[in-house]
Order: sequence, then structure tokens, then C-alpha cells
Amino acid sequence: MDRRKMLTLLGTSPALLAGSTVHAEPAKATGENASSAMSGKPIAVLNPGIAGQLAERIPLVPPLDSLDGKTIYLIDTQWGGAESAKSFFEAMQEWFAKNMPSVKTVVRQTKTNMFQDDPSVRKEMIEKKVDAAIVGIAG
Repeated sequence: MDRRKMLTLLGTSPALLAGSTVHAEPAKATGENASSAMSGKPIAVLNPGIAGQLAERIPLVPPLDSLDGKTIYLIDTQWGGAESAKSFFEAMQEWFAKNMPSVKTVVRQTKTNMFQDDPSVRKEMIEKKVDAAIVGIAG
């Protein structure tokens, strides 16, 4: 197999393995922007796909032995709009009530969007000592 094709399949650029540096010449500025043009020094270009250092790893919370007598929050992150997942989370709540009646479920909808934390929901869960949460999207 062609080495270049193999490296491409592995997600690695053959240029990264060559070990050579690449320099770019700055574009020549014209008019009023000429004084703020780059100094002509070489620039370094980094590949954002390869992290220089791994992020700090925090272990997951151990799983519960049982759900009996536990409180589970069903968190709707509003992906797709405020009403898009309402029926899904209500159906989950009905399923728990029918199949696991000792489990208390509470449906909460975040006030933010799916990419942001909602401190009010998190604070409520901490104050009420919630046992678990299912955070998700549906729609």
C-alpha cells in the first residue's frame, strides 16, 4: 500500500512526519495599512488537530448499585426548541412510574442552551441531593 494513502487513512499528514519547518512570507500591505503590515519574520503554523498535552482527566462517578428509592432528574437541554423534547421526557417519566415506581423522577428544562451550563438546575440538584441525572436531547 502507498505510504501516503496509509497515513491519510490513519488521519496523519505525511508532512507532519517529514519534520521540516514551513515558513510563509507575509502579504505586502498597500495604502494606509502599510505601516501595520507584518514585519517579514517567519510565522509558525500549528496543527490544531494534535494537542500538545492531554487535558486533566477526572474519573467518572461510580454507578449506582440500584435505582430503588433514588431520585433521577431528567434534564432537557432544549435542543430543537423549548417544546421539542417535552413529550419524550414525559414518556420517560411515565415509563419509570409504571416500571420502577420506587424511582422518583423530576423533569427540568435548562434556561440556557445545550452548550451552556445552567447553574440554577445544578444548584437545585445539589441542594436536593439528587442521586442521578439523565441529561439529553430529543426531538
